[in-house]
Amino acid sequence: MSSEAEKESRILKDLGERIREIRLGKGIRQNEIAYRCHFDKSSYNNIEAGKRNVTILTLHKIAEALEEPIENLVKQKR
Repeated sequence: MSSEAEKESRILKDLGERIREIRLGKGIRQNEIAYRCHFDKSSYNNIEAGKRNVTILTLHKIAEALEEPIENLVKQKR
């Protein structure tokens, strides 16, 4: 895997982990968020697993379902 591909993979994994942290912090199950976003559970699972490159519209749906500002989803770890 190239350095650029590794970087992109890490970005997606970090995003998925951040979304998962927020969801778990609110005590919401994956099924519920998938339902709220009109996604099937496996598609949503792939987002949290960092296996899917999401659009800004998808992030917007997830942020609304989590009742979080979209910027909280994309904050980078320091």
